[in-house]
Amino acid sequence: MDGKAFNTTEDDFLGPLRRYDPVARRLLRISARVKAGERVTILGRADSLDFCEALELECRRLGAFPFVVVGSDAALLAALSDETIPEIFLAQASPQLLAALEASDLVITTFFERAEPGRFAHIPQARQRALKQSEEAPSNIIYDGKRRWIGTEVPTPGQAVSLGLDWPVLNKLFWEAMQVDYTSLAGQARQLAERLGKARQMRLRDSQGKTDFILPQAAGSRPLELDDGIISPEDVAGGAVYLNLPSGEVCFAPPEQSARGKVFIEATFWQGQPIRGLELEFEGGIVRPLRAEQGFELFCEVVRNSGGDSARLGEFGIGLNPAVTRLTGLTLLDEKMIGTCHLALGENRALGGVNDSALHWDLVVENAILEADGEIILKEGQFYL
Repeated sequence: MDGKAFNTTEDDFLGPLRRYDPVARRLLRISARVKAGERVTILGRADSLDFCEALELECRRLGAFPFVVVGSDAALLAALSDETIPEIFLAQASPQLLAALEASDLVITTFFERAEPGRFAHIPQARQRALKQSEEAPSNIIYDGKRRWIGTEVPTPGQAVSLGLDWPVLNKLFWEAMQVDYTSLAGQARQLAERLGKARQMRLRDSQGKTDFILPQAAGSRPLELDDGIISPEDVAGGAVYLNLPSGEVCFAPPEQSARGKVFIEATFWQGQPIRGLELEFEGGIVRPLRAEQGFELFCEVVRNSGGDSARLGEFGIGLNPAVTRLTGLTLLDEKMIGTCHLALGENRALGGVNDSALHWDLVVENAILEADGEIILKEGQFYL
């Protein structure tokens, strides 16, 4: 073997890690406000290892204690495809992981989607549901209010392929959305939350006339979540210790039995599979799928087989991130798209709700027209606050 292969510079060796330095610094110092002595558990996919290592390095600079756990999508796919592994084994949570989460002051997850979602499309729903069950115990620890949590993503070429996007477009859009002005974003989020907090009834329509959706009790007694890029001391005092990055939304868990009306979803994705032209009807907070141009049976199957309150409305949110100007199919981005609203089915206990489900599926309404007590507060991408 040619010994020159090992004669690499420090930049060659550390370059992939250091390119994430600015984002890691911002995440840990501004968004999470990590302090010396804090215990930080970082969860990643194999392809997000460079980003996880950048977070680990920044933790050490701050005097915090990082612990990195990285899993392989390839190993997971092999286990899901191996019929000699019974579903009861797939549903088990790792006790080692649970112990690490329990010991954490901050948990950072660096993935929401699979690196190549299309590879998982053939897995039977029963086995996917079993895998979801294995995530319940970790989620219960992460969302117990005793620790901070930041969830983000490292987009991949495989995701772009599944979503029908050019990889450079997705990559650029994501990292631009990650680096918006959080101070400005927080100010707009506070204004919107103040207006929504006073609303007795909200009505969502769209410019095509295909959506007409009513929340009779609006936010009610539920807390409004300001996903503004920063977990501030005030957030911690109020129990708002969860954050998505990229940030940019105000959301809440509506009274679960209150929603009614029709909703049109231009496009959403499940495991890289598109669902387009989806029409839904809500009554008493329960969704009834009506039709879709593509993927109708897939949508119905996922909701039907996810268990618990998967068919019940769990969240209503409004997107605020000015860098997200188009839908991508990557939910973490799409729900933040400025001028849109989104409804999520299923799990909502982290938002103060009572829905218990393996499913939390955000569905984005484009060209939104949002009214609060009869007054328009969002139309054609403009806020009137």
